[in-house]
Amino acid sequence: MIIKRYIVNDMREALVRAKYELGKDAIIISQKTVKPGKWYNPFRKKKFEVTIAIEDEIHEKNKTEKEAINKILFEKSRKSTEKATVEKTEKSKGRHVFGNHDSTHKRWKDYCDRNAISENEVDYEKVRNFISEMYMENAYLKELGLCKINVFVGPTGVGKTTTMAKIASKEYLHNDKKVGLITIDTYRIAAVEQLRKYAKIMGIACETVNEPSEMKSKIQKLKDCDLILIDTVGASPRSEDRIEDVKAYVDQIEGEKNTYLTLSMSTDVDTNNAVLKTYRSLSYNGIILTKFDEVRNYNNFWNMMENNVLPIQYFCYGQNVPEDIEESSLENVLSYLWRELINE
Repeated sequence: MIIKRYIVNDMREALVRAKYELGKDAIIISQKTVKPGKWYNPFRKKKFEVTIAIEDEIHEKNKTEKEAINKILFEKSRKSTEKATVEKTEKSKGRHVFGNHDSTHKRWKDYCDRNAISENEVDYEKVRNFISEMYMENAYLKELGLCKINVFVGPTGVGKTTTMAKIASKEYLHNDKKVGLITIDTYRIAAVEQLRKYAKIMGIACETVNEPSEMKSKIQKLKDCDLILIDTVGASPRSEDRIEDVKAYVDQIEGEKNTYLTLSMSTDVDTNNAVLKTYRSLSYNGIILTKFDEVRNYNNFWNMMENNVLPIQYFCYGQNVPEDIEESSLENVLSYLWRELINE
């Protein structure tokens, strides 16, 4: 026989607990009033000590039946939950991948209608095929390789200096290029020191330009380099005067050059559109996308697909130099986002 004692507030609580733990066939064999706690505590509350018993065979039978019922209920609940989760995931994938980008949503709907598939049937291959069919010309398919002189422009805090260090390291260490660095970001002493530190580690030249008139002579000092990478001061899209200051330096560069606009993918779409527009005065001809490791949606991916025709050359996803940078092929960018945002 199995015997259990319960300290409860009332008999109803005792019966509920007994039925749950021992089964409906358990019986009460005794009850008495008690005051739990230290004997000297005058505020002890009155409770009931109830003793309940059940035969071993009956309890074992009840236990087996209870386990069988619970298993059936669990399986039913699990299947229902799995079904709901799958349906929810499939429906949310479309919303998650295409975000709030209305024009992309419309193209996706047209693509699904044309190919007789559900709008909610979103997987990597379908999205890749969708892009191939509906965005035959897009910035992720274009390339703008480094030339001898390369200028990096963009807002404050997007990672221009770190990105430049990554490219310098990769070209110097992996491609055996002779690299020289120039910084005109004299507004931020820390940025100059950061670049000098990278240059010292790699054993490459680093020059600082304090006035636009110095630009030609600094470039001349690095004429034997295969690559010259030029860092610039960051400027908000609202700070047109600061952008004009940068332009004064860039205009002093003679001959062929690439100017890369650096954008953060974690910045909101409207701000990035403002940057794309305001920085046109610097005649940038390529784009670098940074901070993919901070991205929480696809909005900027589709925004660049819809609103930019210039080559996106690199994308960055962390602070490690030179590891966290890759060529911005469509396959590289889309697979990174898919892995980080869909299968996280």
